[in-house]
Amino acid sequence: MNRIPFSVALLIVTLLGASRTSRAEESLLGLPQPQNTNRPGCVVLHGGGLITQDVFDRFVELAGGKNARIVLIPSAGYRLADYPDMKSYRATLASRYSSWVQLKIDGRVADFRFLTTDNPNDANHPEFVRPLESATGVWFSGGDQGRLNYRYVGEFPSRTRFQDALLGVVQRGGVVGGTSAGTAAMPEIMTLCDEADQGTSRSCAVAAHGLGLFDRAIVEQHFSTRGGRLERFTDLLKDRVKLNNLARRPNAAETMIGIAIEERSAVVAKNNRLEVLGETNSHVFLKTDNGRTVQWCELEPGEAAQLMTGPGNTVRLLRR
Repeated sequence: MNRIPFSVALLIVTLLGASRTSRAEESLLGLPQPQNTNRPGCVVLHGGGLITQDVFDRFVELAGGKNARIVLIPSAGYRLADYPDMKSYRATLASRYSSWVQLKIDGRVADFRFLTTDNPNDANHPEFVRPLESATGVWFSGGDQGRLNYRYVGEFPSRTRFQDALLGVVQRGGVVGGTSAGTAAMPEIMTLCDEADQGTSRSCAVAAHGLGLFDRAIVEQHFSTRGGRLERFTDLLKDRVKLNNLARRPNAAETMIGIAIEERSAVVAKNNRLEVLGETNSHVFLKTDNGRTVQWCELEPGEAAQLMTGPGNTVRLLRR
């Protein structure tokens, strides 16, 4: 019997072990693979309304604390065209987001700046996207997610430089977060219904293409189990034809995850771990029975859970 020398066998085992440990965990939400498996990036999905202090502080921490370089994108809520000049526009932003501006003044972060435009051509301009290339944290304001689609999203499946640079923040181990419309716009498939829409029919579940930070989940903000938002969101989640057509992947809908966040609540998603912050609950909807039925899981503030692959290519949630 031929024997493998001990030193060679040890080398093989070492290499096999290294390959296993260096392989990044597959994100069931479809988040990008990190450049460094020891430093995966994450997203913070806030449901709208008051951003509580714990959410604000966690975002700054995830962005790097005193080393953080934060970019805030107010485009969903504030358009340059609505102001007489740049000076008044900047003054409005500085007042509205004073707690963010104060971070740099107090030395709590290395850098903070606003980034915005009304011109969709800027999304492919190298100078415009340059701040994102060194950013460790990016935050999207609330407002109208359609404005983010118009300004920053390419004609699917093409992507703009802006989208690629945003993805790079997460790949480098940074964080991208948003509230309300900023949350809705983060996935590849973006819900478009406005907050006042109380319809319950499937026709109300309007969707378009978002920023594309993850492609295996859709999100809903300002979520409530009353008033039609639950029905509208689950209708979209169960609409296999619509989801498959938007994703342009034949079986995308079968394992599509739904994350719905109430006002004053936030979900931090890193790899397959979900953590709820804030004052109210967040909700996770998982497909079963080849995507024909939906399981509803409710998570309270301070609760964490792990997404795991289950039997038959399903996804299940393990509470931690």
